[in-house]
Amino acid sequence: MNIYSAKDIRTIDSLYMQATGVPEQALIERAAEAFVKAFLEAEPTPDRVLVLAGPGNNGADARAVARRLQEASWQVDLWEFPKTFERSGWQEIWKDFLVHWPKNAPVVDGLFGSGLSRPLQGDWAAVVESINALQAKVYAVDIPSGLPGDGVEGQQWVSEKYPVVRAAVTLSFQFPKLVFFLQECYPYVGDWQVLDIGMDTVPYPTVRFPFVIAEKEMIQTGLPGPRHPFSNKYDHGHALLLAGSRGKMGAALMAAKACMRMGAGALTVHIPRCGESSFYATLPEVMLSIDNRTDFAADNPERWKGYGPRHAAVGMGPGWGRNPLTADLMERLLVYLKEHAPQMPLVLDADALYFLATQPGLWDVLPAGTVLTPHTVEFNRLAASLGFEKASSTRDRIYQAVRLAEKKNVLVVLKGRYTLITNGTEPHVFNTTGNPGMATAGSGDVLTGMILGLLAQGMDPFKAAVAAVYLHGHAGDRAMTAYTATDLIDFL
Repeated sequence: MNIYSAKDIRTIDSLYMQATGVPEQALIERAAEAFVKAFLEAEPTPDRVLVLAGPGNNGADARAVARRLQEASWQVDLWEFPKTFERSGWQEIWKDFLVHWPKNAPVVDGLFGSGLSRPLQGDWAAVVESINALQAKVYAVDIPSGLPGDGVEGQQWVSEKYPVVRAAVTLSFQFPKLVFFLQECYPYVGDWQVLDIGMDTVPYPTVRFPFVIAEKEMIQTGLPGPRHPFSNKYDHGHALLLAGSRGKMGAALMAAKACMRMGAGALTVHIPRCGESSFYATLPEVMLSIDNRTDFAADNPERWKGYGPRHAAVGMGPGWGRNPLTADLMERLLVYLKEHAPQMPLVLDADALYFLATQPGLWDVLPAGTVLTPHTVEFNRLAASLGFEKASSTRDRIYQAVRLAEKKNVLVVLKGRYTLITNGTEPHVFNTTGNPGMATAGSGDVLTGMILGLLAQGMDPFKAAVAAVYLHGHAGDRAMTAYTATDLIDFL
């Protein structure tokens, strides 16, 4: 599913009508029909409903919604606000109306759409504030009024100074808006759903779409196919994972198990001596490379000769610890791989990302196409190491991730509720699978192992990252809400 800018969505409306001959009023009716269907699924018992219609296209949608709700036996109070309503003496009538409005009755917000060019102020702001004060369940038509569809830099727009309708549910038409994916906009967007109104039947090759949503069909086309009956384990990739330190060996175990569960034919894990017994007891399927150190990894580079070329992919970082000698090990291995296996797929997470951000020179030896999997704090550290200003909003951070990926020729998996996968080239991918139960220790280690397992099988790094993130979230959805990170692996 493509994500277009607010300006381009208006262009698409025109292109669709030109291509199909469908008039604007017919599109409005389609939108109203889809909205009311979704509304009635959530509110099956007819009652009283307040519908707010603004002066633009959203107002036209809202008026059509009001008519259809009335036809569905709802008692509809339709308030239409023209452009010049500020001079109409509306305040006292409006305030008196709201005083007597039933507390549990829903509200449909159709004041403004996604093309808003400036924050709401004056009487328009007063209307929004009064709606929010009702604390009613608000259903937004396409987008909450006062919220720009593409978001804005920083958070100066979305604030108490410039009010936005706080919707419980946003029912959008055909294409999602970028603001739906921004954390700071969640209090206004609420739960969102994209309603099909038939506009995806026409191609729009002249309209750019900077973002897309990962979907099942996209994932299935890139995954490894059926195995040949005479294949052996090395036909499916021998991965190398460097992970674990005293007190953090669980991260290495989870990443290793996830790598194997994703189908890697073989896996060697380099760990300090303190983890040897736990791996033999918990994950006997993997081969171990035991470091000379007991509590952290810091082996002499002579031990690594031959490792890179005979492995299909390398992962570093989960539970690694932040000992400076481990950072030296990381640098030596990166230099070795750059010289002997420059095309080696590589995924970095956790403490490997910390070293990348804090150790001068590591960016210079990082192979092109390396997959980085930071959460917000890790990304901010990486961005700061490259001289980026601190991001003041999710939107800023998203575009910084795009810039970082392009500047350093890497692939960034910016983890969050809607994880972003970008290599700096449009379209960038948002993932929508997953749930808050995944906000638990070890989820990231599992994802790293999953990416490593797909890379080892020869999958393109971008496709591997998108597929792993999608399946990671899907496993979380299968596991529901009360689980630990190791449970994710069982649902892969």
